Amino acid sequence: MNATGGAQSRSFWGPLGGDFGIRLASALVLFGIALLVVWLGGWVFTVWIALACGLMAFEWERMTQHPTDVVGVGIAALAIAAGAALAQMALYPYAFGALGLGAFIAFVHAQATRRHRRWAFALPLYLGIPAIALVWLRGLPEGWVTTLWFLFVVWATDSWAMIAGRVFKGPLMAPRISPKKTWSGFAGGTIGAVGIGAIFAAVAGRAPDGALVAAMVAIAWVGQAGDVLESAIKRRFQAKDAGAVIPGHGGFLDRMDSLLAATILMAAIKLVWPAFPFGAGAS
Repeated sequence: MNATGGAQSRSFWGPLGGDFGIRLASALVLFGIALLVVWLGGWVFTVWIALACGLMAFEWERMTQHPTDVVGVGIAALAIAAGAALAQMALYPYAFGALGLGAFIAFVHAQATRRHRRWAFALPLYLGIPAIALVWLRGLPEGWVTTLWFLFVVWATDSWAMIAGRVFKGPLMAPRISPKKTWSGFAGGTIGAVGIGAIFAAVAGRAPDGALVAAMVAIAWVGQAGDVLESAIKRRFQAKDAGAVIPGHGGFLDRMDSLLAATILMAAIKLVWPAFPFGAGAS
């Protein structure tokens, strides 16, 4: 009976796999929540970022530290929440100072409790820097449309990389790190990012040009590199997933790993070119 049911699921979704339906449903729920909090902006967006990072901090701690230490999670989560709140108030030096202090306290606590010091130190920075960058990005005058465009590019990368990888398969990108990530998925994610991002930009009033395409390709590549990085961390600690909170996807950290890396790039682009992609004089 189980074999028949599995065959039916695979037949229904084809090469996308029997878990594609639950993955799609979970992604749509997350998509709806993200649209709402990005639209609301302000403290609602900041609190959502802080809560998401708190959940990811727990997943990181559970994955990298044995046994899991609640105090370690709390140190990282409080540091990241403080950094996000200070960023919302445009107190950016203090925001980064809160992350640095949190990383130092996490390191000392790990030393005192004989846990992995480097991983404890890295946690507030790994999650906190992208959190501050996202709060800053959303707070800009054109932050709503810019943040939403950026999220669409990252989501398209993740989705089309998964679809292309499952449909076309082919050589693996990093077989020792991730047994599922393929070059076909890498190409599919890049094409999806450019396609979806260009459509969004056109609807928002910007004609796609070379600079926009280059930025979307870079975001797609950095996002996929962030995905591979998290896979390497999971392989280091022999963990299949960071968690199980999102049906079909694993943990929140498994779903947001590419976003964490790509956010830093997007913030860097915006710092160098403040009008990109939708500010005055962008095109």
